[in-house]
Amino acid sequence: MNKIFILVFLCFGAYGCDPADPVPNFMDFNDKDNGGALSLQEWMASEVPHGLKVELNLRSGPEFKRLDANHDGKISLDELGAKPSAKIYWSEDPCASWPWKDQGGDENQFAVK
Repeated sequence: MNKIFILVFLCFGAYGCDPADPVPNFMDFNDKDNGGALSLQEWMASEVPHGLKVELNLRSGPEFKRLDANHDGKISLDELGAKPSAKIYWSEDPCASWPWKDQGGDENQFAVK
């Protein structure tokens, strides 16, 4: 019986909705040089990507210094995600309409004539 439960759990677990962490989304959107961290210049030009809300003082030098915990002149993904006060979250729950409705066909099938 336990094996059946585990099998069912694994099958249905693959269809669950688990939204991605919004912090890397913010970082990728603003990391223009793809260096893996935000420089002061990138921070001062930062914007909020569509679908996110950010409770930070963007484009603020003092906020940059506060987030740059190791004082290397960059805000890394770890530094940005580690501060409880650095609130970056989805403006709408990406899983709110889960499960998504079938749109009338299997998009993974090709028409064969």
